[in-house]
Amino acid sequence: MTDRLGGYWLGARLGGRAHEVYDEPGVRRVLTRLSPPLDAGDRAAVEAAGRVRSLRVAALTDSLLDGATPYVVGEYVEGLSVREAVARHGPFAGDDLYRLATATATALAAVHEAGTAHGRLTPDRVLLTAEGPRVVGLGVPPRDRTPADDVRDWGELMLRAAGDSAVPDRLCVERALSELVMAARGDDPAWRPDARRLLVSLLDAPSSQQGTLLPPEPVHDPPLGARAETVYLRLDRTEQDLAPEIFLRLVGLDAAGIEGRRAAARARLVSGRTPDQTAAVDRVLAAYEEEGLLTRAGPPDLDPHPHLPDRPQVTSHDGRGDGDGQGDGPVVVAYGALLRAWPRLREWVDAERAGLPVHEELAAAARRWEGDGWREADLFRGEALDRALDWAANGRRRLTLTSVERAFLDAGLTRTRRQGRRRRTAVTALLSAALVVTLLAVVAAVRRGGAAEERLETAMARVAASRADELRPGHPVAASRLALAAWLLSPVAEARGALARAAADPAVDVFADPYAGSGSVYALSLDGGRLAALGDGVVRVYDVRSRRQVARAAAPAQSVRAMAWSPDGRTLALVGVDRSYLWDTASDAEVGPPFGRGLGPPGQQAAWFSPGGRLLFAAARQSGERWGWDLRARRAAFAGEYAVVGPDDRVALVFAGRRSQLRRLDTGARVERAWLDRMPWEYTTFAPDGERVAIAEESGVQIYGLDGVPALPARLRPSPGVPRFSPDGRLLAATDSARVRLWRIADGTLLVDRPIPPAAADRPAQAAPTADGRWLRVLAGRGTVLTLDAAHAVDTTDPARVAASLCARHGGPSPAEWARHLPELPHREVCGG
Repeated sequence: MTDRLGGYWLGARLGGRAHEVYDEPGVRRVLTRLSPPLDAGDRAAVEAAGRVRSLRVAALTDSLLDGATPYVVGEYVEGLSVREAVARHGPFAGDDLYRLATATATALAAVHEAGTAHGRLTPDRVLLTAEGPRVVGLGVPPRDRTPADDVRDWGELMLRAAGDSAVPDRLCVERALSELVMAARGDDPAWRPDARRLLVSLLDAPSSQQGTLLPPEPVHDPPLGARAETVYLRLDRTEQDLAPEIFLRLVGLDAAGIEGRRAAARARLVSGRTPDQTAAVDRVLAAYEEEGLLTRAGPPDLDPHPHLPDRPQVTSHDGRGDGDGQGDGPVVVAYGALLRAWPRLREWVDAERAGLPVHEELAAAARRWEGDGWREADLFRGEALDRALDWAANGRRRLTLTSVERAFLDAGLTRTRRQGRRRRTAVTALLSAALVVTLLAVVAAVRRGGAAEERLETAMARVAASRADELRPGHPVAASRLALAAWLLSPVAEARGALARAAADPAVDVFADPYAGSGSVYALSLDGGRLAALGDGVVRVYDVRSRRQVARAAAPAQSVRAMAWSPDGRTLALVGVDRSYLWDTASDAEVGPPFGRGLGPPGQQAAWFSPGGRLLFAAARQSGERWGWDLRARRAAFAGEYAVVGPDDRVALVFAGRRSQLRRLDTGARVERAWLDRMPWEYTTFAPDGERVAIAEESGVQIYGLDGVPALPARLRPSPGVPRFSPDGRLLAATDSARVRLWRIADGTLLVDRPIPPAAADRPAQAAPTADGRWLRVLAGRGTVLTLDAAHAVDTTDPARVAASLCARHGGPSPAEWARHLPELPHREVCGG
């Protein structure tokens, strides 16, 4: 199986001799194979290409010129080719044509001045990107190609871009470009202008320097890792829990300890699972197959090239194609590069790396045992059995055993116990003192049988503890129950640690949107009591404490970018692509008519009401778009300004560098506040008294008076995300994409510092302290709302007392939870009957 070439992991073939590849850190590149042997001229061309420095040229980053497969590696450029742009959107004209001509001439000038030629400048090798046109394909030009040939190719490119592919001798370009194009396409290379002259002539035209030529349509070409992560985030929780196991059974290590793809039949992936789990496995497989990241491979084909396959080529776990009649064959990761490109998969593999060879040995032996008719001679014994149990105890984190693997180990343990009983029977017949040594050996063998069972329970205790820690950010109750199970199985250090962490966790409850999807939009009310969830064309409102749905309405026809609750928790604002809407959730009315503006650009977007409820704001972080709307006056507010409004909408801070102002909204009075220069408006919030603001800076959170005088002797650290005061002003909460923190302002004590389920990049987490300051509710990823006890404190020194306390709070795992997380062992009551 071929997953790598040199230090690069192979992705999709891009056409010709080019491949998408990923380096060891997971950065996407383009690798182009060269035709050996290379002469001195080829090597000089590669050296010169490495010297090219231009924003208009995809840089060469690496090369290997010796060996059977020489290659060069360059930047991967996401863009739409000129050929595709013309085919889909028609010819270039006017200023766009000038900009294309200037950008490509700039690229050629840089290439030629470095001492080489491009050699293959075609409409397919000029890509329109978010940064403007870029030329790709730099490497070794054909031996008969010169810079003058590049200039002629440039002229042909302009004709194709202008739509004159059918009649190349008739110029359809803009008149001012005609002379340059005709000169570039001249028959005599000596009379063609060089690239520098082309560029200078083009720069004389003002239109060539105005604006940037962008793609005529959005370019969506995410790397493999982003594609895989997008699929993962679309899975439900059950499917996400199964994904690591599925992928880990599709990865193996070679003799050097380097991971690579392995094939596995579907039957191996669903073995021993419940019908619901089997259906979930099939959904995971289908989701990744639809994205092209998993495939059902047939028997490995011969590789048409000695180093690079035309299609994924893999080896099954047992060296054979083991299709099971479902799909076209065994399941395999489509591209070896996914093992480097997807950070989540790398983490899974790294966590299991030490045990993967042991699991491979166990899985292969279990399959042989099953295939040969359950022969006792195939069972593990002695060192092999110990190694498998040690792996289960120390090396396993996310893998669970299939029913065949469990039966195989159980049979090995039974065989060991049976042999021990036979030896005890034999010992009773041996009276000679000379057999004392034999007696001791028999006793040791019997003890080994009991120790094997004990090691299995120890292993499962460690597995349960590890899974409890993994679940805790988003599933604190399930994590608590698994920690109790770990403690029951074996009081090893890992189980004691998991038990203590469960007891110390301030999370006391969790609510999750039952209709969560990858495109869902959420908003948590300011008191944390209500969650608005929009998905599949419906907006629903839930009471977080009772988990009841309390309101429901059809969503607007257009896509909703962000939502926000009014301060009284009654009205929900929905900000669409070009208009916004209000919904009175306390009535039976539907979502109101459109008004005002929306948020067009995709990315991280947010909406919020002013504290008095009169103003609605919305912002798109990446594009910088931001607006305010006066809901009473029905007109724009703070047009072109960055404002943070205080309590009761009486005062606002307007951020404008050294010209920043404190503005009284009731009187219109304005006072300069230059101290706000360089302060981040998006990380600023007023205290309930309206006389102070909290600002989260890189160095920590500081609370300032409106005159800029710091109110805290030391900053609150660290400072994640947007701060939010509790209603009484005593506490300050803040979230980033992975943690929530809560401080007591009076003495700067950090009361809560807890991980949360990761939120999507465009859906930041939200924190909402309750009115009495006792509870903190946090909206995190996939519509999960955690309830944290700000006053939580517990003594974790006595594990037995801690276990009793957790049993009283959450109980032990149900049979269904046990089967889901600890399928290797039968269910046990953890907290008594």
